[in-house]
Amino acid sequence: MKKLSRAQLAIISGANNSICNGCPTQNHYGPGPGYDGTCENYFALPDYCRARNCVGVSIYCFEAM
Repeated sequence: MKKLSRAQLAIISGANNSICNGCPTQNHYGPGPGYDGTCENYFALPDYCRARNCVGVSIYCFEAM
């Protein structure tokens, strides 16, 4: 196996991008106007988006559970 340099490693786009494919990774969910979506929107996402931490979510979404 050949060692890769840091420069070569930086340009590899493999699993990190593919595990969140189809998830709205640019959105952040939480209560209030500072978020792109509500907590209800977060819980409506597919399980794989939530389980793989593909989206940002506020801790406040879990307090009322």
